[in-house]
Amino acid sequence: MVESLAVAYSVSQASPPDIASGQGAHEVMLGDVKFGEAVTVPWVDIRDSLWMPPCAFAQSELLRVVHHLVKGNLQLPGGSGTGKIPLCPLQQLGGLGPDRRDIHDGFRPVNGVTAYPALWSHDASVMTTLAQTPNRHLSPLSRAKAGRHLRKVELLWPKAGRVLLAERLRMNTQRLAAVRLEEAVLSNVWWPLSINPQNDDWEKALVLWLNSTLCMLVLLAHREETQGAWIDFKKPVLSKLPVLDVRALTLTQMERLVDAYEALKKQTLLPFPQMASDAVREMIDNAICDALGLPNISVLRKLLAQEPVVCLRPLS
Repeated sequence: MVESLAVAYSVSQASPPDIASGQGAHEVMLGDVKFGEAVTVPWVDIRDSLWMPPCAFAQSELLRVVHHLVKGNLQLPGGSGTGKIPLCPLQQLGGLGPDRRDIHDGFRPVNGVTAYPALWSHDASVMTTLAQTPNRHLSPLSRAKAGRHLRKVELLWPKAGRVLLAERLRMNTQRLAAVRLEEAVLSNVWWPLSINPQNDDWEKALVLWLNSTLCMLVLLAHREETQGAWIDFKKPVLSKLPVLDVRALTLTQMERLVDAYEALKKQTLLPFPQMASDAVREMIDNAICDALGLPNISVLRKLLAQEPVVCLRPLS
């Protein structure tokens, strides 16, 4: 209680800089201990939006980057580079599939082959590459489980997808925000995304983007805190997530991203806390920047790697 009052008093006695036009931040100190950084955000920017993005990161530089990034503008710290990125809500590209509860109300996982392939679980030691293959199959339930309603297979299976987005992430061990398969699947811990209309190149470019540093910044700014290293991504929030509008890419841009995906799809990525030294993640970022005509974003990868939500360590 004393610490909370002290932090509130410190902020009330200052005039934190504006997130969009200011620089730096008001450092909230209690003695020699830094509790955080404070910036101001216009009420109009959050009145009809999520409250998480303006306070998603401990570093004010990343807050500013995300503030502009969700609007399609890249502004690197210190004016070291700018760029434009065509974005759109994810729901404009396709629909997200059923959640884990519905899957368990309609199917049970089996080891044998059925008509319903699945990507089951998110083992950090196994899920290491952009391209994945089904690792389980599903068998339809014949009757409802105790206390539950039976979900019809004909309502669930049409929502299967070849692009899967993580439903939750353990930031200190896992490596991937999204993966792609050659066949449509359902999952218990991934959100299937069914691109409409189905387009191989769109899927590959989108999965590359979803695992880039730029998208990770936006994704983490739309997270829901759960416990410790665990974070969730809710379906309604993900549906509105600003992502690369693959429909707006030129033929040359698309070819570059697809070529990059094909070259990197079987390369092993390191866990998120090691992203600053991850050669594969650097190549993903470079491919995105090369295709979109953006400046080098290695500084963002380094800043994000040291975020407490990523590495579970306080800023030094």
